[in-house]
Amino acid sequence: MNTIQAIKRVASAAALSSLLFAGSSANAALVTQLIHFDDAGNGWSWYSDADRNFLFDPTNFQSATLCADSTNGGNGNCVIEGKGENGQLPRMTRPTDGTTLQGSPNKAPDASGPLLTFTLDSFYFLLTGNGEGAENAISVKGSNSNVTYTFQLGGNYDAAGMPDVTFYEGANAGDLAGNLAKNTGYIVSFGDLFKDVTWIQFSAPDTAQLRLDCVVATFDGTTSEPKSGFSGACGGGGQVPEPGTLALLGLGLLGALALSRRRRSV
Repeated sequence: MNTIQAIKRVASAAALSSLLFAGSSANAALVTQLIHFDDAGNGWSWYSDADRNFLFDPTNFQSATLCADSTNGGNGNCVIEGKGENGQLPRMTRPTDGTTLQGSPNKAPDASGPLLTFTLDSFYFLLTGNGEGAENAISVKGSNSNVTYTFQLGGNYDAAGMPDVTFYEGANAGDLAGNLAKNTGYIVSFGDLFKDVTWIQFSAPDTAQLRLDCVVATFDGTTSEPKSGFSGACGGGGQVPEPGTLALLGLGLLGALALSRRRRSV
């Protein structure tokens, strides 16, 4: 077998592997979506992503330098907790029938039907208030547990096991955060702690003045929104192949090369 034939066999095997993986993905139908809030308007009292997959209600939106980077360049919107908001941040849900409007300052969302399940993977937060310790914190709780996870100024979250808190940007991006500092962006990742929930409740003291942005969730459905998580700012950059894709592709390439060598030795 000549070199050209060998390359063709490798390409065929790789294509077959991709088809096999595509079939398995179609059966699983799980997608990971980044909810970036960049398309929200200041003053919106609730938010639904462009595909109407998720509802965040209530919200307090504002464009600010302490939001995560915009998906479109520049600075986008994020949820801001401010004094007078009574410590209430959004409840994140996935209604069966999504909203007909994406968001509004004066109309209630019209989502309906039983709540569908999803897994909360991660989100961005930043503490910028005047409070100390628990007065400057963000808390999150899900429908699958009575446990509330709180991330507060000065707290250390480097212990083994989820949740992980890492730096969002800068020279230490991706490293464990250590003691949480003021005016510093972080990503908290939960693994399976919030798997198959029907709601996630965010909350904070009104002294926290925190930013909540770039919420990443996995669910059974479809999305046109970014799927690359925090690669290249808030959802920017190219897609990274799933580990399963890479594994099948590698097996296909190895199989084709082995077949080529065997035939040459016969």
